[in-house]
Amino acid sequence: MTDLLLAGAAVGLWLLAYGACRVATRPAPPAARPATMDLGSEPPAVVSMLVNGGSTRAGAAESILLDLAAAGYYELRQPDADPYRTTIHLAGGRPDDSGLRPYERQVLARVRGLAVDGVVPPTALALRDEDEAKNWNSQLRAAVVADARAAGLSRRRFGQTMMTALYVGAAAVGVVCGLVAVHRTHLRWTFLFSLTVALVLAGLVQRVGERATPAGLEATSRWLAVGAWLRSHEQFAELPPSAVAIWDRYLAYGAALGVTRRASYLLGLDVGSQRDLWSSYRGGWHRIRVRYPRGRPGYGSSTPTLLWQAVLAVVSGRLVLAVTGYTSWYSLPAYPLLVGGTYLLVGALVDRVRSVTVTGQVLALRPHQRASRHLVHLVLDDGTADRTTAWATPGGRADRCRPGDVVTITARPWSRRVDTLTRRSPARPDTQRTEPLVTDVFGEVRQVPAGPLPISVEDVARVVGHPVRVARGPRRVDFRSERDDSTVLRAAWADGTAGQIAWRANARGVATPLPGVGDEAYASGNKVVLRVGDSTLVLTALGSGRLGTPHLPWLLTRCARDALTGA
Repeated sequence: MTDLLLAGAAVGLWLLAYGACRVATRPAPPAARPATMDLGSEPPAVVSMLVNGGSTRAGAAESILLDLAAAGYYELRQPDADPYRTTIHLAGGRPDDSGLRPYERQVLARVRGLAVDGVVPPTALALRDEDEAKNWNSQLRAAVVADARAAGLSRRRFGQTMMTALYVGAAAVGVVCGLVAVHRTHLRWTFLFSLTVALVLAGLVQRVGERATPAGLEATSRWLAVGAWLRSHEQFAELPPSAVAIWDRYLAYGAALGVTRRASYLLGLDVGSQRDLWSSYRGGWHRIRVRYPRGRPGYGSSTPTLLWQAVLAVVSGRLVLAVTGYTSWYSLPAYPLLVGGTYLLVGALVDRVRSVTVTGQVLALRPHQRASRHLVHLVLDDGTADRTTAWATPGGRADRCRPGDVVTITARPWSRRVDTLTRRSPARPDTQRTEPLVTDVFGEVRQVPAGPLPISVEDVARVVGHPVRVARGPRRVDFRSERDDSTVLRAAWADGTAGQIAWRANARGVATPLPGVGDEAYASGNKVVLRVGDSTLVLTALGSGRLGTPHLPWLLTRCARDALTGA
């Protein structure tokens, strides 16, 4: 018995040291800053990792998708007011991707690999198989972490000295456990048990994650201020993916910061995991990180079932000890049975004397993996935290509600089993998949598409050199070639706060001022941008229309005279 106590003490001491290291390296909170709309130089995926405590699951992939669209590798087209009909159209000529970061090439490769005739709907990109999503996101995370480390923004949570000490300690614990195994069985091959123990403990060290460097904390503080500014504009959360045509990289950074609820939902690549869900309960849209208990004894079991399982485990353990004795190697299975039975007994007693009442919004209803138990994971946001653990409810009770409903449940806190479920209010229209009849690219709900036609078909035909037709959208007009139906020119405009942000979003990089046009105007690459008051108009040449890029300033003068100034 002494040798078993020695092995247990060795493992316990190592776990205490590991816990002390985690406490000592807890990420420091970034300093608070006033809200700002000034963007930094960090790519959106790195920003997502910084503001989410080293995790890349919440918004990183979606932000990369939007950033590549802003860079012109493909278009996000919304043919009408329904954002669920958005499609991704690859740019003609296959733009050079040699300058992209590895994780950006990974996302672009998935878009290109799934495209048929250069077109793919965002829903086809979703990774609905959990194993596939896990592998794909692991590769993405590794590339983002490497980029953040190279920029001096992130580092491994445990330093090299700390990790070496823990690895050496894990090896020593493994040796102790191996010697105990040999002493108990008198079989030398059981020393291999030490390797298993050492590898398990070393695995805990390997998966400690990242923490921000001082430069990373400063960058995190800046980006949280940008997120606060974006959240102050409620319409930003409802922007569809196609709004990137005028909002440029702001939409990508909004996805990284967890602000673009609708765009992130439509472009989500890890739908199958259901670990990051959106909630509008008690305030604006925000992400909720969900934990689904797996393999946890007693999860979802009723109190009588828990008591029966506890008694069965304890009795089985006692029988094993009665047959084998207390010191025999063959008595070892008895101790897990006794410990497990005691654990279940304590949990059953807690559930017996205590219950909790929770009111919140239903975010998801997901079948439990063990279907024979007829249990459903009920994900509920009670508005108190940005993390939650799924409740277990019998399928019959789960049928009484749907995602978006506000419900009140009475549940057992230890087993997380729902006893009663009462529906308080039905889902609001903005929490369902059914979209408003008309929602323009700036999040404004309208009965009919709004805004004047900013330029004429004849003017565009003169610029691109062949006839075109008009495809109207909310606050956007696509001019398409009559020869192959490809978009050759896009006009998008915004007013008020949206117009101010659109001007700021596009007024970056190398630009040529265009004096005398509106209040301000400039040309940059294949687009020209005009501001009149708080209205902003962006003209972008696409596909074969790029041949007319030199004539875009002339086209913009006609927009200023005919559409915006009223002259």
